[in-house]
Amino acid sequence: MITTGKKNMLAGTIYFVLTLGLGMFLMKMMQVQDPLWIESPVRKLLAGAHLHGSLEALLNVVFGYLICRFGTRTPVLSGLASWLLLGGLLHSGAAYLAGIGIAGAKMVAPLGAVSLITGVLVMVPVLAKGVDTIVNDQH
Repeated sequence: MITTGKKNMLAGTIYFVLTLGLGMFLMKMMQVQDPLWIESPVRKLLAGAHLHGSLEALLNVVFGYLICRFGTRTPVLSGLASWLLLGGLLHSGAAYLAGIGIAGAKMVAPLGAVSLITGVLVMVPVLAKGVDTIVNDQH
């Protein structure tokens, strides 16, 4: 296995644990039934960070594994995809930071979104070349 995708698996797992913690916090706060909290833009921002962060974390874990498994034939593209997918964590990470009061953080979210989408697109040739090579080697 190559090490390029390992950082994605590790970062994705750690980030997923953080999103689980945020989810537990949000559930605890909802039990209070405070109407100000329920309608709060901060709650909505953190709920979005929880949802997007979970998905972005799992994408990093899955694509990190796929990079390790199939990325040896395209090391440059695999490395690029790896870093772009990690950069995608800025999308929900910015919402986390904005939710705790860092005002300018929301400006970074679009960069994270573009990074994530680009990383997924770069994975297409990585997987096409890697899977094709594995299939052809078996015949």
